[in-house]
Amino acid sequence: AGVSVATVSNVISGKKFVSPELKSVVLDSINALQYRPSKIARSLRIRKSFLVGLLVPDITNPYFAEIARGVESVALDHDYQMFLCNSDGKSHREEETLISFLGHGVDGVINVAPRMEEGLLADLSDGMPMVILDRHLTIENPLIDVIYTNNFKGSAQLARHLLNKGHKRFACIAGPRDVPSAVRRLQGFCSELEKDGIREGDIRIYYGGFKYEDGFKIMKQQILKLKNRPTAVFAGNDMMAWGAIEAAKQHGLKIPKDISIAGFDNVLYSSLVIPAMTTVNQPKYEAGRAAMKLLLEKIMKKQNGESVHTKKMELDSQLIVRESTEI
Repeated sequence: AGVSVATVSNVISGKKFVSPELKSVVLDSINALQYRPSKIARSLRIRKSFLVGLLVPDITNPYFAEIARGVESVALDHDYQMFLCNSDGKSHREEETLISFLGHGVDGVINVAPRMEEGLLADLSDGMPMVILDRHLTIENPLIDVIYTNNFKGSAQLARHLLNKGHKRFACIAGPRDVPSAVRRLQGFCSELEKDGIREGDIRIYYGGFKYEDGFKIMKQQILKLKNRPTAVFAGNDMMAWGAIEAAKQHGLKIPKDISIAGFDNVLYSSLVIPAMTTVNQPKYEAGRAAMKLLLEKIMKKQNGESVHTKKMELDSQLIVRESTEI
């Protein structure tokens, strides 16, 4: 191209002005030589890998897929690549993955609904910027930000909707006991029922693992075998609600005439199942984008030696009423 190395660098980075004529010459040479910048060399020079880790409990759950899309949409805009890893909801897998992320030199991590203890989580961050998504932490670590949804409010709204429909007997297919968001959903639902005078004996509680199979088995093998069967079922996420709906349909029940069933999350297929599912919406894609923006801000401040502090962001939830509860 007949120009200096600095000019080529400025054309590629876009950080300094290069005349349109020179820029055209450089780009033509880049295309002719099929040159590709080495990100490894770049990362060594500026001490940034342009890699972020995203750790989710279950990559088969559409809820986490929508979060990942949100994270990636912001990451790509800032020339970042994303490592996506799955923990299967096991704390030891979370620990192994965080250690692996550190070994690969990622600039930061977004950790979705982690189950490990708060103290260990803080220790494993090891000075690495991190955003915890879908879990409210009590620890104050300046390098860790937190984003969570108001799960209590959403499930309370759902309970009020079912009460207004005249239901008196309920079953809850809750998520794992060690998942704070699952606990808050159960608490919000039961608290609203108790306000209306619903007794403990009229609220049956079962625990699943947030999977389709859990909802199907609990509905088929336990709820549908009760003599005084509940008229409304709240599943802690849409995956389990879908399983519960299919089990009820196989049993010959009509939904919602014979039994109402609702979920939580509002993933894509919740509007596609038959009947369409009443659920609670979480801003999944938006949460992923917000998490990546917070992480980038923390990475930048750390690199520039600026002071950082913990940010906590609560997202709103919204009841979505569909055919599965609308008699």
